[in-house]
Amino acid sequence: MELGAPATFRRRWRPSILDGYILRMMALPALGVLGVTLVAFLLEQTLRLIDRLAANGAHMGYLVGLVSNMVPYQLGLAMPAAFFVAMFIVIGRLDEESQIDAFLAGGISFERIVAPLVVAGLVLGVLSLLLTGYLQPYSRFGYRAVLNAATEAGWTARLDPQVFINAGSQFTISADEADPTGRELRGVFIRREDGAGEQVVTANRGVLGLLTDKKTTELRLEGGLILSQTGNETPRLLRFGNLTDREIVKGGAALRPRGGNEQELTFPELIDEAQRPDALIPRKVLEAELLARIIRSLAIPLLPLIALPLAMASKRGNRTAGMIVGAVILVAFHHSVTLCKSFADEGAINPFVGMAIVYLTITALALWLFLSSRTRPGDTPISALLRRIDALLERRPKAPSATASPRRTVSLSSYLTWMMATRTAAAAVALIALLQLIDLFGQTSQILLRGGVLAILRYTLLRLPALFQEVAPFAVLAGAVFTFSQLARNSELVVMRITGMSLFAIFRRTLPVALAVALLDMAVTDQVLPRAQQALATWWNATAPGAAHDPAAPRWFRIDRDVVLVHAASPHGDRLSGVSIYQRDPQGGLERRIKAKTAVWDHGQWVLRQAAITDVGPKRATDMTVAASDWRTSLRPDDAARLFATSNDLASGSEMTSGAALRSLFGKGPIDKPPSEFKTRLFRTIAEGMAPIIMLLLALPTALGHARSNRTGPIIFGLGCGLLYLIADGILTALGSNGVLPPGIAAWGAPIAFAAGAVSLLLYAEG
Repeated sequence: MELGAPATFRRRWRPSILDGYILRMMALPALGVLGVTLVAFLLEQTLRLIDRLAANGAHMGYLVGLVSNMVPYQLGLAMPAAFFVAMFIVIGRLDEESQIDAFLAGGISFERIVAPLVVAGLVLGVLSLLLTGYLQPYSRFGYRAVLNAATEAGWTARLDPQVFINAGSQFTISADEADPTGRELRGVFIRREDGAGEQVVTANRGVLGLLTDKKTTELRLEGGLILSQTGNETPRLLRFGNLTDREIVKGGAALRPRGGNEQELTFPELIDEAQRPDALIPRKVLEAELLARIIRSLAIPLLPLIALPLAMASKRGNRTAGMIVGAVILVAFHHSVTLCKSFADEGAINPFVGMAIVYLTITALALWLFLSSRTRPGDTPISALLRRIDALLERRPKAPSATASPRRTVSLSSYLTWMMATRTAAAAVALIALLQLIDLFGQTSQILLRGGVLAILRYTLLRLPALFQEVAPFAVLAGAVFTFSQLARNSELVVMRITGMSLFAIFRRTLPVALAVALLDMAVTDQVLPRAQQALATWWNATAPGAAHDPAAPRWFRIDRDVVLVHAASPHGDRLSGVSIYQRDPQGGLERRIKAKTAVWDHGQWVLRQAAITDVGPKRATDMTVAASDWRTSLRPDDAARLFATSNDLASGSEMTSGAALRSLFGKGPIDKPPSEFKTRLFRTIAEGMAPIIMLLLALPTALGHARSNRTGPIIFGLGCGLLYLIADGILTALGSNGVLPPGIAAWGAPIAFAAGAVSLLLYAEG
């Protein structure tokens, strides 16, 4: 059965063995890259959602609905990028094994080789149209509806220790200690505020419950006091032995119907709305949204025409340069569509003309690259540039030969380590670039509003630590798989096994690379990432334009046994506004209340300006006002800056170093989360570094293959176990942070279980 000939292709294209062969080769890399990107982004978003639900006292059962509604959006972003990267992997393998040369020598044209990839692009383009045109609008509304139900449906009347819950209109409640049910409380603190004044309630003990109407909480308090003040009147003090306090929890806010935003409209709805004279959304905005979705989907079939020439422009060499050029083309196309849509929304250009120019430009570029490669595949007008970039990016050492001089002999350990290191580094760069590309796809429009092209560069740099943390384990996994696959393909593994080298010996020789990545990952996660995330969140909120600007919410926290409320903080945290300090005795009873207009960090200490002090005595409370007063506290400016950065939507829960967690755990740093979160963070400081080593263990089964065997099974096993490990590790960590599991088990459960499983499998294979 023939593979297919040029004459046949010119008359009529029909599937052949060649098409099935290429598509089967591409399926695994595409699914692998797609799985990695989806897991990375969904895990990050899941951690943010857990923090958001916990801060509102909402039920965690809403988490599944929120995450599932994010999948269509993330899938639409990741699918074109995964397809593009998978083509580079497949073309690279075909080229390295000289299969493309064999195809061409056998009379198969360049067009015939790319045909199945174009067909795959057409299928993905149709799938993209279905996603963006029908599924994503509903999933966007579904996400908003579930989030509204979760955050506004009302407090579940369960309290985690040291967490502040805004359970009603200007109603805040917290407790120093709580039993596992969240109902038996110690050191209760309640604060109500309205336009008339403030009421503060503290009690030694309390029992929390929810009445049958599911809308009213009942709190039975023992041994406490009530401090009430209206306006400038003298504060009133009431001490009690037993008190029952009831509060109607906040009800659900009205949910805006689907369709108020153009992104929540399907294709038919966009067309119908654009034709209505009384449409709420301007017609130009609707047309720009419709055309932007369509041309992004129509551009997917053009990707093979770009990927094939760029992947072959560095024959037998590093294809990183070609992938970088391809990524630049994709980013430029996406940004052009975004800019065109923005200009069309403002009425500066006609959306049809602008989108047509963008699409015709990418089409012309794709055809130019492809047609210029027909005579000499891979020899494009930019191939000389790529060859120069290749020469700068990589200098590969060659395997030691028998005639090599002793001075230049490379040991087997060095050879394996170098192979592993170069491929791990290449995988890390490729994965970071891919995730950065997908991230920019979703954030470009918001970034451009914050400073144009320079803002994109700033955003990219600040996101690098977070992306490195996400891809570091996968980079080791991919680097190990590529290393072992090449050794098997070159029959080098066969020689090693014949000489008696065990899998554990191979593991020891590649372990230094995994250890280096683990140490770098721990350093980045513990020190670099928190600072970068804080800087990103602060900049993002400070540069938000007009209507998009959402001031950070006031922050409640404990420090030095005091309860503190701060309404606003400067970017560096050295100036606080609207400060309320509630000083308490060891049993949690209120002793003094201080309200200051500002708190300024001056020469290593805090100074309160325009402070009103209320001292709570045995029978009454007295007021006094001072122009300035020292505030003796362990709070630092960087603590305040971190607290307000974590209230931003870009915060991922990684803004806390191990040192900050340790200080908060012992009461010397701000506390607004349960102790379980600080303990889990401390355990994760070391457990985080186990992931690259476990990924290396999971990749070792790839070394069981050889050049004439089917290596797909071990590769699928390694990738699948790697994804499963990250999912299990992320879920256990989240459960530990929220007190569902003991912190030690949550942090070390997945590393120990997967390491034991991998070692057991290797022992079985060796036996």
